[in-house]
Amino acid sequence: MRNNILFIGNSYTFYNDMPEAIFAPMAERAGYPCDVTSVTHGGYHLYQFADPENEDGKRLRATIAGNHYDAVVLQDHSIGPIFKREEFEKAVGDLMTLLDGQADQFVLYATWGRHPDSPDLARFGLKSSEMTAKLSDAYNQVGARYGIKVAEVGKAFADRRAAHPEDELYNPDLTHPSALGSTVAAETILREIMRP
Repeated sequence: MRNNILFIGNSYTFYNDMPEAIFAPMAERAGYPCDVTSVTHGGYHLYQFADPENEDGKRLRATIAGNHYDAVVLQDHSIGPIFKREEFEKAVGDLMTLLDGQADQFVLYATWGRHPDSPDLARFGLKSSEMTAKLSDAYNQVGARYGIKVAEVGKAFADRRAAHPEDELYNPDLTHPSALGSTVAAETILREIMRP
């Protein structure tokens, strides 16, 4: 039996065609064959997908009509959970309500802090490790509120960089994932989906 997985997110999800090109073959090799659907838009927050008047909110509703998902993966804007926490939390609840009865489980895709050399960090008033920690805290608090899993991709990035500093997980823009970064994301998400 094949599993049906839905990804909702932005460029951190669609870079390197992660759901289709990396996650799906990886899941197949792990004995979790699946069909993958993505509804993504660069720079988006989850609350924009939750909005029935938003064009991508309409696209999401058209996509899920009549479908059932074994897992739905939710990824918010890269700084949204830190600086727009209430909107993030409400959007997760709204999307869960929208998919009520159509999803067996939800998984939050907790993203990473910018590369330590990123000039964005000074603007945010954060170090890379602090950004990762704040994102993790926000995702885990929202996950606990709704009783859903969290795929700690940001922490997986940090662990991989500590163990293998030679590995490049970031795209040259110092924010998006490299192909290896997307692979780490896919591994972390798949492990969480398959966890009992």
